[in-house]
Amino acid sequence: MRITVLSGSDSPEREVSLASGRAVQAALEKLGHAVMVIDPGPDLPVRLLENPPDFVWIALHGDKGENGKLQGLLDWLGLPYNGSGVTASAIAMDKVVSKRLFVAEGIPTPAYRVTAAVPELTESQAWLESLGSPLVIKPADGGSTVGVTIAAKAAQIPEAVRLALQYSPQVLIEQYIPGQEITVALLEGLVLPAVEIVPQGREFYDYEAKYAPGGSRHLIPPNLAADVLKASVDAAYRACRAVGSTGLVRADVRVDPEGRPWVLEVNTLPGMTATSLAPEAAQAAGIDFEQLIQRIIDRSLD
Repeated sequence: MRITVLSGSDSPEREVSLASGRAVQAALEKLGHAVMVIDPGPDLPVRLLENPPDFVWIALHGDKGENGKLQGLLDWLGLPYNGSGVTASAIAMDKVVSKRLFVAEGIPTPAYRVTAAVPELTESQAWLESLGSPLVIKPADGGSTVGVTIAAKAAQIPEAVRLALQYSPQVLIEQYIPGQEITVALLEGLVLPAVEIVPQGREFYDYEAKYAPGGSRHLIPPNLAADVLKASVDAAYRACRAVGSTGLVRADVRVDPEGRPWVLEVNTLPGMTATSLAPEAAQAAGIDFEQLIQRIIDRSLD
């Protein structure tokens, strides 16, 4: 099969995307597919039409590949691809929209505020008083923890918002949930083993903890009581279904000291690097990396 891998672009998550692209390319070639890799730019439609592939593997992260626009283009061109469609991609990528959906569906998620401007100190203090300290401040439509800050004091918040605004026109100010972080991946509705993420020497699961070798430890199964794990997996499953995701998808959950799960977000194009969580969960379920890649392609073409 002729498969085009899209990786890179000018997203803030470019390096992660390139790493995912290299891993996917190697697996596809090992499986016997003919692979072309494109670092997409404005000429992407022309390049895809010049030599139409049988399948497009999206290894892009961030707004360039996950917000539904690329999925709409591929639908228009009649090219099958991995991951969720236009609507689910757009909902999951927009953290404000997905949070509102979680609330409407009764899915536990941290309390939040939204801003499009750097706040005054009085507003920053009001957020702390209503949501608690510290706060998680993040771009509303980014990933890989790019532009994310944990702020414990009102004086830190304006600069944190200013940083997040470099990556998104809207900023999410979110209640910080202490406790454990787990992630739950679904493969076409099949729940894969949950993974607990333990950052090493980091305040939280930031960019370095995610992608640097030794940046975090991954525990399968998580160090949680059976009933707490079940509730956490259920919340993650409901969140993935709520956004309408398909293919390989992953939900991130915080479990507080009382054992209550809180869904943070849904990722419709999980990373496919050597340290990525979804492939590790699949491996724990007995699905190796090449099998995972081929299974996703086969299901996408059904």
